[in-house]
Formats: sequence, C-alpha cells, structure tokens
Amino acid sequence: MSERSRRDLLVDELKIVRRRGLHRLAQYLGDVPTLRALADQTTGADDAEHVENLLRSVYKTRSEGAQGTAIGISLGLEQGRRGANPTVLRQVAAERLGYHSTETYRKEPENDAIRTFADLIDSYATEFVTEDLPDDYRINVALAAIKNLSLTEYAELNRRLRDWFAQVDPGRSRR
Repeated sequence: MSERSRRDLLVDELKIVRRRGLHRLAQYLGDVPTLRALADQTTGADDAEHVENLLRSVYKTRSEGAQGTAIGISLGLEQGRRGANPTVLRQVAAERLGYHSTETYRKEPENDAIRTFADLIDSYATEFVTEDLPDDYRINVALAAIKNLSLTEYAELNRRLRDWFAQVDPGRSRR
C-alpha cells in the first residue's frame, strides 16, 4: 500500500475544515494532523490558533483569482465569514463566482480550489523550511501580530506580560 502524499492529506483535511467550520477548529483539531504539523513547522505551535494562522497566512500571501476567492469564502478565511454556516458559505461562493447552482459549484470548482490551496500550503511550508530566515524574524513576526491586535486583545497581552514579568522577576515588576 503506497503512502498518501502530503498534498492529498491536506486536501482531505481542508475538506474537513470546510465542512465543520473554521470557528470550530479547536473541537476537531485531532482530525487535521497534517495541518497541525505544518502549523508547528511554520508558526511554532500546533494548536487551533496556529493552524488558523497558517491558513490565513497562505490565503493572504498566495491565494489569488477565482480560486482564491472560492477558498476564502468556502473556508471562512474572507473577512467577516469565519463563523458562518458552511452551507451558506458554499452558496455565497457559488453566487460570487457566477455559478447558477450551488451543486454545479460543489462538483468541480470547489474541489479545484481546495486542491490548489493544498498545493499552496504545501509549497509555503516547503519554502518556509528551506529559506534562510533573518535573525530578527521572530521579533518582526511578533511585532506584526501586535500591530493587528484589537484593543481587547492588546489589553490581554499587557495583562499577560505583567503577570509573566511578575513571575520571572518579582522585585523588578513592582518598580
């Protein structure tokens, strides 16, 4: 029995994400081991947040055209669509791309978009491992993430940093 390619595994896992919804990723994280491994490889952790960050990074940096639009809507990666019902997302994608029926869209175009996105994720992960990263890469990634925080998230970051510094150096945090 031959081993399945990483691309084929990604296609299956992306279909799981499409069917169950991105907003529920933490509930079925065990069903997407390839995505978890690639998230760990590229973002440093394999939890739901990092898997979603991997998907969003690939979507933002590599997806384009009709297939990019299809994948953005179908997986809930397009802004404002993260928690939408998967059936509704499929209908919206079909309408946006000009298909007269959702069923016509589901048969080939959606599968083509998922296969293409799997290839993009695969190439992203491969290039991430082989490229030489500058020394300040992690700092720049952290700063970029901080710039994108909402006010509530920023307040939580500050609280956690205060707590962490209080544990690391209790005397210094009181100054």
